[in-house]
Amino acid sequence: MIRTSGGPASGAGELRLIVLEDGRRFRVDAEEVARLGLEPGLVLAPPALLLLESRDAYRRARETALRLLGARPRSIVELRARLRRAGAPLESAASVIADLTNDGYLNDLEFARAWVRNRLAVRPCGALRLRSELREKGVASSLIEQAIREASGEEEAAVAEERRARDLVQRRLHAYARLAWDARIRRLAGLLQRRGFAAPTIARVLRTVPRQEAATRPEVLRGTGSDRGGISDA
Repeated sequence: MIRTSGGPASGAGELRLIVLEDGRRFRVDAEEVARLGLEPGLVLAPPALLLLESRDAYRRARETALRLLGARPRSIVELRARLRRAGAPLESAASVIADLTNDGYLNDLEFARAWVRNRLAVRPCGALRLRSELREKGVASSLIEQAIREASGEEEAAVAEERRARDLVQRRLHAYARLAWDARIRRLAGLLQRRGFAAPTIARVLRTVPRQEAATRPEVLRGTGSDRGGISDA
């Protein structure tokens, strides 16, 4: 039985709070309140009760989803997990995700593009790390590769990655100024590995680090070739 109906129904889109005798609460569109005749004292039939529960669960799940998307972009898999964690019923979460996808709020390719752009701008890293992070978010491999390829612009992906690795090494050389060359190389190799650069890229970039003056003259890092004092291909 309905205990209170939250006031008289008015225009469509306005919500009314329906409170049952057992304490359950549902927010219902005012138009539907009028259509179903939801007023205090009304005993709800099971189909009507199920309808109210379903509509309220969907509305709550959608509000949660929009709030999460407002904070930052999310992948479909990530949003689904957050909705389930928030207690949204499986069916409601699936309906919300389908509707948000159709409405353009959810798009895994756009999510991957934004993720790659942000990571490369804030904390440059290699494609290995980008792939790993996006796979954890549930993005399909084909979309990941497209986003990484597009981020390279007119450059080939491998060329763009080597350029980023070289720039990162150049910025970090001064931090290792007092280290012996071997220690300097180990530190730089570890940095590049942690950032997800491929092993061949790391080897090529580190071959450009001279044994002497690398920390005080970062401009000696050249785009191609190897220095006399660099590490060997092995």
